[in-house]
Amino acid sequence: MSFENIFWWIQPTLCVVLLSGNGFSESVHSQENVDFENDIRPLLKEKCIHCHGPADQNGGLRLDSRKKAFAGGESGPVILAGDSKGSELIKRLLSEDDDLQMPPENRLDSSEIDLIRSWVEQGAKWVETKSDRQVDQDPRLSHWSFQPLKQVIPPRQISNNSSVGPSNTVDLFIQRRLKKNQLRQASPADRRTLIRRLFLDVTGLPPTADQVQQFINHPSPAAYANLVDRVLGSPRYGERWAQHWLDLVRYADTHGFEVNTSRENAWPYRDYVISAFNHDRTYDQFIKEQLAGDFFKVDEATGFLVASAVLLPGQIGADDASKRLARQDALDEMVVGTGGTFLGLSIGCARCHDHKFDPITSKDYYSMQAFFAGVDFGDRQLTPTVGQSSQLRELGREINRLEERLEKYQPFASIQRTLILDEQDKQFVEYFYDSNGPGVNPQGQSPGYRDDAGAVDRNANVSGGRYLWWNNVTGKNVMTYTPGVEGKYRLWISWGVHGSGVHTRDARYLLDLDGDLSTEKDQQQIAKIDQYYRAGIDKGLTPPTPVWSGFLELDPIKINRLSKILLRGGKTGTGVTADVIVLQEFVAEEKNEKRSLSSNLPSLRAPVNFRFNVERFKAVPAKYIRLTVEATNENNRYEPCIDELEVFSSGSQRSNVALASAGAVVQSSGNYGNGTGSHQLSHINDGRYGNSFSWISSEKGGGWVQVQLKNQTFIDRIVWSRDRAGEFRDRLATQYRIEVSTDGEQWEKVAGGWDRAPVNSPHDPVQLVKRTGHADGLKQFQNNAQQLSTLLQKKRDLEKPRLVYAGKFRKPDATFVLRRGDPEMPKASVSPAIPSLFESHQNSQQSPIKTTPTDRRLALANWIASAENPLTARVMVNRIWQYHFGIGLVDTPSDFGLNGSPPTHPDLLDWLAGELINSGWSVKQIHRLILNSSTYRQSSRFDTNAAKKDFDNRWLWRFPARRLESEAIRDSMLAVSGELNLHMKGPGFDFFKARGGLNGFPPQENFGAKELRRMIYSHKVRMESVPVFGAFDCPDAGQPTPERIRSTTAIQALNLFNSEFVTNRAEKFAKRVQSESNLTGGDPIQRAFQISLSRVPSDIERKSSAEVVQKHGLATLCRVLLNSSEFLFLP
Repeated sequence: MSFENIFWWIQPTLCVVLLSGNGFSESVHSQENVDFENDIRPLLKEKCIHCHGPADQNGGLRLDSRKKAFAGGESGPVILAGDSKGSELIKRLLSEDDDLQMPPENRLDSSEIDLIRSWVEQGAKWVETKSDRQVDQDPRLSHWSFQPLKQVIPPRQISNNSSVGPSNTVDLFIQRRLKKNQLRQASPADRRTLIRRLFLDVTGLPPTADQVQQFINHPSPAAYANLVDRVLGSPRYGERWAQHWLDLVRYADTHGFEVNTSRENAWPYRDYVISAFNHDRTYDQFIKEQLAGDFFKVDEATGFLVASAVLLPGQIGADDASKRLARQDALDEMVVGTGGTFLGLSIGCARCHDHKFDPITSKDYYSMQAFFAGVDFGDRQLTPTVGQSSQLRELGREINRLEERLEKYQPFASIQRTLILDEQDKQFVEYFYDSNGPGVNPQGQSPGYRDDAGAVDRNANVSGGRYLWWNNVTGKNVMTYTPGVEGKYRLWISWGVHGSGVHTRDARYLLDLDGDLSTEKDQQQIAKIDQYYRAGIDKGLTPPTPVWSGFLELDPIKINRLSKILLRGGKTGTGVTADVIVLQEFVAEEKNEKRSLSSNLPSLRAPVNFRFNVERFKAVPAKYIRLTVEATNENNRYEPCIDELEVFSSGSQRSNVALASAGAVVQSSGNYGNGTGSHQLSHINDGRYGNSFSWISSEKGGGWVQVQLKNQTFIDRIVWSRDRAGEFRDRLATQYRIEVSTDGEQWEKVAGGWDRAPVNSPHDPVQLVKRTGHADGLKQFQNNAQQLSTLLQKKRDLEKPRLVYAGKFRKPDATFVLRRGDPEMPKASVSPAIPSLFESHQNSQQSPIKTTPTDRRLALANWIASAENPLTARVMVNRIWQYHFGIGLVDTPSDFGLNGSPPTHPDLLDWLAGELINSGWSVKQIHRLILNSSTYRQSSRFDTNAAKKDFDNRWLWRFPARRLESEAIRDSMLAVSGELNLHMKGPGFDFFKARGGLNGFPPQENFGAKELRRMIYSHKVRMESVPVFGAFDCPDAGQPTPERIRSTTAIQALNLFNSEFVTNRAEKFAKRVQSESNLTGGDPIQRAFQISLSRVPSDIERKSSAEVVQKHGLATLCRVLLNSSEFLFLP
């Protein structure tokens, strides 16, 4: 009986009881110098290895190697060095129980048992030998694909083996195998066949008739090589080869399973793959971006991680166990996708148990899973691409230049007091009864809407996007504003507008001079407002939407510090509203002063901006300039930060006189931290911009910084910013004052934040200039303003958030080995690690992986994309070979493990893999090698004798002609009919009337230009066959499709010949043929053959075609041509 048969039912405590009288003595009869090799190994070999050796490992125990013997079996260690009493091996040798004794037959005698017992007591010394190491080595590790790439020396040129000489090294490997089997390559394909093959294979589209004729007539021997380069440089190449890749990663635009709802933002990954192939993104980088695109700022690339089907939250049971199982299924898709796509391994087979064929354990599987433990499926915002960031920077520079040109039209900073009193600012307002809450302005830029940036006749919306409203009670005081200033002021009021008709039509505004509402003699009505209308409007209909009124100017008022502005309920309506008011200190206009374009509006400059703020004023002499911060955004949470303070001299020779390089000296009220690193006082005038070269005050919400010029200078402009680079928006000074002095003691205010619109108010600099500028030079201003407006719109478009369905990243969960893959049966926890079978390979020993999800996936990507990885390059070049020849050198393209097939040409596979790496991982370089080979350029002529030796053509004695895939068939039909829309990128067109969901997928019946794009740009519905072309073995994205089957069924022929889609294409094709023939005076039949089949018809074909045209029309002939094998096959 084996250890396994007795271990499973005996509890450890019971075992001690049963064995308590099993022959142990108080002292062990030790023997001196027990030698394992001479004394113990022969005993184990004779008595034990039969059940615990290479043939059988009962109980999971092997005793033919040191490592395995000391590791023990399924129930734990059996040899405890120095403790024979505690060693299960000795207990079993001594047992007298028939069910426990070991070995069950041919038992050891007492001297042999004493010998083994003494060996254990003496420390169980077992020196590992070569024999032990051979036993420990898993023979599966010697599998060909797990070995490093060989440095292959190509064969010498073989003479008299082919009707065409070798074109490159690829042919040397192929012809060597052919010669060995007494075979020869077929004769070269003719040029017409060759160009058609090349175009259909590489681009999925047929060549035009003109392209065929030019190639056939081209005299240069380099014509074909040049054609290969042109075809690989076509955008159609990326579309074709991206389709192969999307098959592999089971890309679709729906989630799959029963609900199968739409993934509206999955398409950026598809566009990324197309672009990557077109731009020959190096394959190692292609891998890294798909696994860790967030690190490389290529977020859409991580669509690879979540390309598979997944259960949505609503499809998962509400209990935690169901959620854990669904999470395991989602992670399994990532492991399976990564292993199969890049490594050609079925790692997913080890989810529930060790892999049955490959040396991949369950621990390996879950260690791989740990790389993805922080990845979720879902939509997230795209990080701007490098190109977009570059565009934004260039636009920023152009905008800055235009803003400088328009600067002379900017309003001067006002030193007169300006107060902007918000109806919700408790510092200035008082309510007499509770409001009903805010009326919220709708999103949008229409007048009074939240984002209204104003126009020449109205201010931007400075209301904060809401107003307060109360129940209206006739004559009842609603609220007051208390400005707390003294003097004569211009006054503007605003209110909330709603076209429902509930707002009062006669709200009263009164000035209470002494601020005591109990005395009414001093009260004066200053306005009666119809709150149905916006300011300046008194007729027409108002939409039933809560909008801001805009400002209405009242007569100037004289007030003191106690005076109040009172809002009182009107006689009509059920609601009364209040919003922001503005007071500006009254200044009489000078006699010859030019009026602004909108002088009846409050003069409010642009809101403070983190990127760029201009303070413009009449020239004044100055030696000292001080900026004092009085408040910052986020309620003074942080100390203010300024990256540069620029002071410009007036006159024609304007320059920044505040630069340290110009001799200016700076000081401050205090500096953040120790004043070193990125935030130093010296940065305030060093001419560098951005957070890394900034000054921060030592005071939250306050502080000052001062520049002392080298010489007293007339200045008229100051520019300052929080972060000119545009990255940081915190620590922004929102209330401030700027003063100048000639002696450092007497200070004069020149600008401040009091006359700026509230922070974050909508702002359009062009409209501001129109509103506050002067009429002279208006034409030049308008030209510049129009340019600026266009650039700002481009900038807004680029900054508009874009979503992508891709990996969403968070803190990784803990990962455990799961018994039988059951998340309710966790075992030991594991960390991210590559499969143990690769540990001996160079570069596979990883440093400790950090815990961030990006670090984990980047470590995995770097290992997979390493030149030392034995699988990555082999798998990829095999896929390229497969798509060119219909079958790979390894005919199991996603299984390079022990259950897969060996390569037909192993040296060629390794040589191509080496070429991929040595070329800098250029995929196009491998294409060139293959496409320029005589192996690719040979004809597809069938040879009966060759077929007897190699019926499947695995040794490539001819080119393997085959039927095109569904996408190439459809796209080619559209190409020859002249309807193909070559628009690239963007959301996919629909084959079905529904894009996802439970209500079925009825097919589209009408196709416009949008639906006549290439099939790769369709909205792919998972698990749903595409109408007509789905019958041609089009994958449904339920599982990875590393290799499409090529079936032949009756439904294929019926679909093509009878479908409305094909009939319509035939009609369009006929119209094209007839039109072109009319222009050239040519034969329509000949033109139809040239366009569709790249040749002229034979005499028999011409005669038969003429009969068809005469009886049934040209469209019928075109329909026949679109259904011909010659059109549907790669020749």
